[in-house]
Amino acid sequence: CCNDRRTNLAKLFGDYDQAQLDAQYNQRTLVPDIGPYSGRAQRATEPARAEFHCDERVVYGGDEDQWMEIYRSDAAPGGPEAPVLIYFHGGAWRTTEEGLGGQVAPVFVRAGAVVAAPNFSVAPAASLDAMVRQCREAVAYVYENAAGFGGDAACIHICGHSSGAHLAAMAAVTDWPREFGLPAGIIEGCTLVSGPYDLAPVRLSQRNDYLHLDAEAEQRNSPGRHLGPDTPPAIFAYGGGELDEFQRQSRDLAAAWQAATGRPAEPLNFAGKNHFDMREEYARPGGPLCNAVLDQMGLAQGSE
Repeated sequence: CCNDRRTNLAKLFGDYDQAQLDAQYNQRTLVPDIGPYSGRAQRATEPARAEFHCDERVVYGGDEDQWMEIYRSDAAPGGPEAPVLIYFHGGAWRTTEEGLGGQVAPVFVRAGAVVAAPNFSVAPAASLDAMVRQCREAVAYVYENAAGFGGDAACIHICGHSSGAHLAAMAAVTDWPREFGLPAGIIEGCTLVSGPYDLAPVRLSQRNDYLHLDAEAEQRNSPGRHLGPDTPPAIFAYGGGELDEFQRQSRDLAAAWQAATGRPAEPLNFAGKNHFDMREEYARPGGPLCNAVLDQMGLAQGSE
């Protein structure tokens, strides 16, 4: 049973016993109070909705939770066909961030992009397979409908933070022709920040009490096991003040990505930044992460 699993002091994964592994996949062990981070995200969203045109509930699939916010500017430098950035939120696959996409949007919309922030179902009500499917459907929707909101279907980039980075990575390794009847390589680039990508340790940790992963689900949903010739270029980033496992996860997937694609994928390491600081790096004008994403999208960089 689960209680027996957690009291086992044998090494379970790497050098971690059960309690240590559980702690490595619990962000509250380093940041007990995330309230200030959530508060700042909430406060940033209303000004973003006021500054830009915001379509707040664009339905992209048949499930009740499948809708997205789309932020755009009629006066964007990118013109009528702007690059699109799709942002997948984090929250340990079980927390929604409804209405918080406005924290990420401003710097990219001001630079000429359209920003889409999908909502999706979360655990335990939804399986990880269902979340991955929904996020892939969000990308397919943007590709097929980009022109309707001033976006360029030929210039779609995706990004995510924490569990959202895992979902973005799973979208990046999608076989679009087989699964959706779309052209291969519809994603031009992706940015993956502070995610858990290899689900082997996740399946062995306390998180699996609500994810309910088995070995087959672990295999299906570990993006590093599905890299191929159509995998897009990627930016990786993590904080030097994060849990060791999250730092390792970013380094390992970046190395696998580079080996599979032949493209450099050296992670950006933000010294001293914790897991929740890293989400805010997306929104910091002139910061290394923000500028790296803008450069990948072919947009002008800002300044601090």
